[in-house]
Amino acid sequence: MLEKVLQLLSIACAHRKLSKPFTAELDNGYKTADWMPVGHGGPSHYVVCLDCGKKFSYDWSNMRVVR
Repeated sequence: MLEKVLQLLSIACAHRKLSKPFTAELDNGYKTADWMPVGHGGPSHYVVCLDCGKKFSYDWSNMRVVR
């Protein structure tokens, strides 16, 4: 219960519920998404915390979240 209250106040989130990895690429000259890529250059992979909405880079070759 305390964890939910802290999440609502944006004080703390454990980032336990993560989405599947996404890829965002915006270098074709057209705006294809409402979000910006997390990494620099080329396609970047990222996951999103389903509780607070924070984005994290995702290393596809090692299949792990980069924090």
